Amino acid sequence: MSRRRTSAGQVLPLIALALSTLMGFGGVAVDVGFLEYRQQVQQTATDAAALGGAEVLARSSCDGQSNAVSAADGDAGSNGFAGNTVTANSPPQIGPYASDDCAIGVQITTPQVQTFFARVLGISSMPESTQAVAAVTPITNAAPCIYLLNPSVDQNMNGANVQAPQCAIFINDTANFNGSTVNAAEIGYAGGAPNENGSTFTEATPQPILPIADPCPTIPGCAYLAANPPSTSNCESFNGNGYRGALAPGCYSSLNLNGANVTMSGEYVFNGSSNFNGATINGTGVTMYVTPAGTPPNFNGASVSFTPPTTGGPAGVVYYQVPANPGSANFNGSSNYYSGLIYSPGGSDVNFNGTGGGYVVLVFGGINFNGAGVQDFAPPSAGGGLVTKAVIVE
Repeated sequence: MSRRRTSAGQVLPLIALALSTLMGFGGVAVDVGFLEYRQQVQQTATDAAALGGAEVLARSSCDGQSNAVSAADGDAGSNGFAGNTVTANSPPQIGPYASDDCAIGVQITTPQVQTFFARVLGISSMPESTQAVAAVTPITNAAPCIYLLNPSVDQNMNGANVQAPQCAIFINDTANFNGSTVNAAEIGYAGGAPNENGSTFTEATPQPILPIADPCPTIPGCAYLAANPPSTSNCESFNGNGYRGALAPGCYSSLNLNGANVTMSGEYVFNGSSNFNGATINGTGVTMYVTPAGTPPNFNGASVSFTPPTTGGPAGVVYYQVPANPGSANFNGSSNYYSGLIYSPGGSDVNFNGTGGGYVVLVFGGINFNGAGVQDFAPPSAGGGLVTKAVIVE
């Protein structure tokens, strides 16, 4: 009996030691889990700050680095990290995006994250550091190519043949697809159900969406023209009825090229009437800008080929009509090739007939797809999309 009581007394310290060890491991596990949770919360805030900065870059044609840094700092503070060390740099200081003006790097450091049970081991706090890089990149997968923004206009696509297999079509109201053939990766409408009588949808069918915003701020060339309108001083009048030759770039208060055969290159500002009826036009590196006082051009019966500039502020924009101008251009023609952005958000009755297979982004208030010809929308080249978005890249 005495030997048994002695043995029992020897076991109790071992049990106490084992329990202490288990409780220590349990406490460390709790602290590790809490630190991991804090790290995830901080990483989410870091990603959000980087994305917020990149959104500012997207809306400034990658020319607002200081504003992007301020936006990142503000986002970090809004997510509860105002008192921490927030370091934002655009371009990032290190890594593969170090020289990219369209990227921003953010690092958030919390010097002391308090522990609970690890204090018994002399560890009262641990530092946390998270980082992220966000960049402005073109949308290439199902990239939007048709925006119809007016929420009070039934879009007219009756009898149209739209071939846009890698594009998205967004409509803020509804549409009449009566007898049409539409081959698009996505078709969304924010108004009532469209009229689909006799229509064929080769790929996607129309689906309800939330209203979409004007994409101009996310298209660098468009954002540039919105912020930097060209001068309208010294505008000239030119009556080139039947003219043959080059049309000088510049500002025009009146322009008549009825039946002309012209080449165009550079920036053309329309601050009055403009008529290209029946003309033959070859335009390379062209941006046409219609002021609030300008009459949108008429290309009725014309044979046109327009490509936008590839460099400079308005790169990618072939036609820009200020949003305050409610006029509707007439892009009907006998033979058409367009590429780049055609922007007329205030025009609610824009006539459009044919793209000729170029990569085109249309932003209209409303559209009429006229004629039985194929409206052929090519996808953007790799990395060459006009519409951009901010994404986490590191």
